[in-house]
Amino acid sequence: MTAVPDDLPRGLELTSLSPTFRADPHAVLNAARGKCPVLHDGVLRDYVVLSAEVGRKVLADRQLPSDPRNTVETSTRRLRGEDLTRDPPIMFMDDPLHKRVRGLVGRAFNAERIERARPRVAALCHQLIDAAGANGGGFDFIDAIARPLPTITIADILGIDSRHHDDFKVWSDRMVAAMLNPLAPPAVKEEGAAAAVSLYQLFSAEIALRRAGPMDGDDLITALMTVEHQGERLSDPEIVEHAQVLLIAGNQTTTDLLGTTLCNILRTGDSWARLVADPGLIPNAVDEAIRFEPPIFSTDRIAAEDMELGGVAIPRGHQISVMLTALNHDPAVNPDPDRFDIARKPVKHFSFGGGRHTCLGAPLARLEAQELLKAMVARVPTLVADPAHEAVYTMNPGFRGLDSFWVKPA
Repeated sequence: MTAVPDDLPRGLELTSLSPTFRADPHAVLNAARGKCPVLHDGVLRDYVVLSAEVGRKVLADRQLPSDPRNTVETSTRRLRGEDLTRDPPIMFMDDPLHKRVRGLVGRAFNAERIERARPRVAALCHQLIDAAGANGGGFDFIDAIARPLPTITIADILGIDSRHHDDFKVWSDRMVAAMLNPLAPPAVKEEGAAAAVSLYQLFSAEIALRRAGPMDGDDLITALMTVEHQGERLSDPEIVEHAQVLLIAGNQTTTDLLGTTLCNILRTGDSWARLVADPGLIPNAVDEAIRFEPPIFSTDRIAAEDMELGGVAIPRGHQISVMLTALNHDPAVNPDPDRFDIARKPVKHFSFGGGRHTCLGAPLARLEAQELLKAMVARVPTLVADPAHEAVYTMNPGFRGLDSFWVKPA
């Protein structure tokens, strides 16, 4: 077995709560990967995979469970006192339940439905640019555009009335803060629980409204209610749960992606000028942004039995956290990986996970980022990062995103 050095970062040092990690996660992860492909954390995570070679195998291994209820008492998830009594959301389900649910949800939330949203997303981007007063002066891109765009987009796709958009964002943010922050204080957890109740009530009312009508709408809630495969259908509680998941997971991560995408483009050489001159580069630029700073640092699997990864012994029932950011910056995958290059070909990344848990919302996140960049290079071609304001990165432990990023026309 490989000896794991004692001087590796662990616990909070591998999260956005660490000022060093928040300032430059790539430097921290690259240094750690240089010493070992897999490190034993034992503080906030059990084992952390840093190597693309090992990470690819873990993500592709369908025998490794994701349901946290498969962890043993000595796993950090158990030691933190996390409530593991409830059935997990789709991203943590195992087969056969995962195969059934993902098959149904995937048929409703399919590529065709997402692509049909493109004209509405494009129009919304222009509306938000107008509301931000982008041609008149500086504005906080996160607050004015990156936050509302994903909320309104998924609400439209779900078929929720526009008067609920503000509530959607508040409830979504509170649930993210409670559910996806392992160190959330009791008050934050209480707010998240109350938000979950509010969303449940809203989605339940939407289902009842549709059942009372002709059920002929083209919205996602109606599609989830009517989708059928091999005689299987989703129950009402499952529809509510997965509508919540699509809202919550899509909001936070897409907001983070939009912010870091624009920030890296504006702060890297002549990248913005190149996009203005050639908007055809935008799809590739979005993929490079997704590679360079994925919104979620890691995704988890659980050792089904005692096993070895990268020369490190992993005991049964312990969590294996695949550090997606580290995999993307592994030079074995991408040459010169710490250089942000909007023309990089090919762009290889693990940002949307892999295997059976590849992100369902990946096509929508790409679409929103592409349409937003198209609108902004057309409407604000002289856009620059505002030097009067420093970009502020979020302190949510598992996420890479910006709380504030001010921009202005030059």
